Amino acid sequence: MKNPVPRQLPSGNWFCRVRVDGKDIGITEPTEERCFARALAYKTGILESKKTPLNMTLREACNDYIDKRRGICSATTIESYEKNRDQHFSSIMDKRLKDIDESALQKAITLECTRKSRRGGTLSPATINDRVAFIKTVMRTAGAQIDSSRIITPEKKRRIVRIPMPPDVISAIRGTDIELPCLLAAWLSLSMSEIRGLTKSKSIYNGQLYVMETVVRVKGRDVRKEGGKEEERTRVFDIPPYIQALIDQVDGDVLVPMTGKQIYGRFRKAIQAAGLPPMTFHQLRHLNASAMAMLGVQKEIAQERGGWKTDYTMNRVYTHTFAPERKAADATINAYFESLLPPQNGNASATDS
Repeated sequence: MKNPVPRQLPSGNWFCRVRVDGKDIGITEPTEERCFARALAYKTGILESKKTPLNMTLREACNDYIDKRRGICSATTIESYEKNRDQHFSSIMDKRLKDIDESALQKAITLECTRKSRRGGTLSPATINDRVAFIKTVMRTAGAQIDSSRIITPEKKRRIVRIPMPPDVISAIRGTDIELPCLLAAWLSLSMSEIRGLTKSKSIYNGQLYVMETVVRVKGRDVRKEGGKEEERTRVFDIPPYIQALIDQVDGDVLVPMTGKQIYGRFRKAIQAAGLPPMTFHQLRHLNASAMAMLGVQKEIAQERGGWKTDYTMNRVYTHTFAPERKAADATINAYFESLLPPQNGNASATDS
């Protein structure tokens, strides 16, 4: 009999998969020794591997669901699953699936609605709905039947967000050490993880910017991974001359060698110093979308530039977006943002050559 070999996960836990009676069993433990011992116990029959699915606890079902997706889903996705398991629905997490009916799940959802977030407020409806969706998926995958029509979740409310006018935002960050990341977000609609993943060696070729990698935060550590934040965000931009001039001033290969926390903090201070309403860095992407709408950019092209994941984009963008139209839209957007960047302190901008 071949002994199981545990491997360490990025989280620090140890994982091993054994096959018993034609069934794969995933095992996750905090130490290599415990992982090996438990795997060997299953392999030798000391532990029973044929536990009926509905006799599993919800926590065990979550473990099984997560373990089967390690190495397939992204590290950030796995981390979000683990947070769902460890930080939410504690009232039912150790109950057996057969004992969790619609009433029990509804009570657990109600408790989640009263929980306080780390900032002292209640969890948002969007957060709770995401957590409920995960729990229902885990239960359904394990064979538990839940009538979703009988489950009530908090209604998502549309928030009214005040975003300053583009000229005011551009003026606030002009000449600061975060001008480049801010323009990459407001001008090209890149996310923070995409901006931090940009390098001269991999992201720039023949005057174009490629979203080839992202840097994400997993278990408190920065992790560089291939591809955009979403598959649909692997996109390409002609680099505007002004942004290229800022890139040329960067020492080293990484375009924005700052942590996300540093960028967020400096952006908030710049906005506050300019006397503008509070604004998150992510809202620079909202500003970009608003600017494109104001300029009359075709909806499909706007969604392509922004990389927004919608069914409409997936089904329509490749049949309705044509290269000449995209080039014209890019030129319109570039001309608009370049008009907001007049020469400063006697130095001509990169567009004045």
